[in-house]
Amino acid sequence: MITDIGWSCSWEGEDFTLNNSKGFSLIEVMTSLMILSLTSMAILPALNQVYEERMAILQEKQGINILEKMLTEWTYDGDFLYEEEINDLETMYRVSYTFADSGPDLKVCVTWQGRNQRLYERCASAKK
Repeated sequence: MITDIGWSCSWEGEDFTLNNSKGFSLIEVMTSLMILSLTSMAILPALNQVYEERMAILQEKQGINILEKMLTEWTYDGDFLYEEEINDLETMYRVSYTFADSGPDLKVCVTWQGRNQRLYERCASAKK
């Protein structure tokens, strides 16, 4: 039993051709690969930038946590403060302290370079 599958073939000398084939031509495949590669080239740098910004936000949250911890320790425990460097999330945080001349006010600043290559500084003050 032979069924019609929708295509036919012919032999002419050394050439074999498919008539009414439903496949893709080489130019269609090459065009689609080019479009796919151009799209990938445009999207991948943007995804990398989003990842770097996300990491910078996490680093900023950690910097704020360090700042709040230092102020809380000084306010409630009265611990002696000194400048220090804290390494966390593959980031070096530098903590500096200054006391106000007019009273017992303390200003604490945390500086670091974010994953996105920007310099950040967050400062806060407290009274005892």
